[in-house]
Amino acid sequence: MIPLSAAGLAVMAGQVFAQDTGFGGKKGMAPSFPENRGIEPLSIRYLNKVRDMLTTIRETQSDKLLEASYAIARTVTKKDTCWYSWDMGHSLTADLVPGRNGIPEIFTVGYDPQKSKNGDLFLANIFEGPHADLEKKDIFVIGSPVPWSSDAKGAELIVRDSAKVRIRPYSKIWIETNLTTVGAIMKVPGMPAPVGPVSGIIGMVTFWMMMADTCRILARDGRTVPVRGDEPKLAGKDVPWVSLSEPLMDDYFETFMREMEMIGMEMGNIRQIARMAVDSVLSGGKVWCYSRYLDSLCVESQTRRGGLGLTHGVYEDKDKIVSFEGDFKGSPKDLVIMGIFQPEDEHDLKNLDFFRKSGMKVASIGPITRDIKIPEGRTVPKETDVHVGRMCDTYGLFAVPGFERKVCPTSGAVQNQIFWATCMEILEEMIRRTDGNIPGVFFSAAIKGGTEHMIRMRAIEKERGY
Repeated sequence: MIPLSAAGLAVMAGQVFAQDTGFGGKKGMAPSFPENRGIEPLSIRYLNKVRDMLTTIRETQSDKLLEASYAIARTVTKKDTCWYSWDMGHSLTADLVPGRNGIPEIFTVGYDPQKSKNGDLFLANIFEGPHADLEKKDIFVIGSPVPWSSDAKGAELIVRDSAKVRIRPYSKIWIETNLTTVGAIMKVPGMPAPVGPVSGIIGMVTFWMMMADTCRILARDGRTVPVRGDEPKLAGKDVPWVSLSEPLMDDYFETFMREMEMIGMEMGNIRQIARMAVDSVLSGGKVWCYSRYLDSLCVESQTRRGGLGLTHGVYEDKDKIVSFEGDFKGSPKDLVIMGIFQPEDEHDLKNLDFFRKSGMKVASIGPITRDIKIPEGRTVPKETDVHVGRMCDTYGLFAVPGFERKVCPTSGAVQNQIFWATCMEILEEMIRRTDGNIPGVFFSAAIKGGTEHMIRMRAIEKERGY
């Protein structure tokens, strides 16, 4: 109860110290002034809306998610292929990068019509084709709506051909998430594009809910699959083995929701990152978002629908840090936000040293522990200027009998929500510091006017920095 109580106090504090995003407050005014009371920060409202959306999915789609788990387990048992093309944000594999702890080796990313065959399964909500192959073969498709698809609400807004495709007509199980083609949920006065995308977090949580019970069902039937990561192999009576007789997806959901609630406990650090970001931008620097692999925080921060124009992605490529513009050179005016999946990854530490040598300010988000223990020696969270992510762990949640490592991590989903809460705070901090100027926010490039809006936001960001 103590963590939950503390999280509640943090949310109450957010309400007390909130400033009006309708711009009723005044520049430089202390948050305790009456003019700035009574409206929760945009970050808190965003997190609350996401929780509501996830709760609705759990309450209305749990039967479909469990049915999907059985279908995946049957496919694995038959030794047929489980193909994968599932939205996890601005990429399909944001939470499935190489070496990631807790990933059961079940899916083959992509879909190859030359190799697919009758009896295969396809977990897909983004698929440009060939759809004819799904009609010709007996492929078990599990689908859901995503913004880059005509299956989502508001399909009449789509103008880009690559987003006009649909997966629902081919789906044997349909998981309804109520996503729209706009893809973001928070309206800010003065900006036509809403901020705060949600397809990534919804994709991650639904995926891991399905994986939790897929692994349980396989284990119940005496089967197992390899699990990625460097966690020591599980053995002995002291391991907290899960029961195989009851669904696990609710346990995953409830654990993640508790951890998400605890983001409020670190709102002070989130706001510190926001202040550092605005300091960088207003002094002529940039805000860089790093992940070791392109598909994670790096690409989530780059021209994302509902994302800020002032964030830019960087990642490691062949032992070198690169951005979307090419080789990367930081400056003392810059801030880099490092997204990590484990605290002492040697590549992350090497890249942290590079950022320090460039004179950059460095923040980090992600787990600080392995098996709820802080590693000895160097870690990224110990050495950055500010860190957020104390509520999640490097390893997966569930010790499933027969599986060599725990499965289903929460750190990727938690990192996603910390990042977007931070973006909300950056936006509000910029509004306060500039007496009402609003940072640029992107529309989806697939909808009417979206590409033109993106070009305009890029031009404004180049001219004024945000």
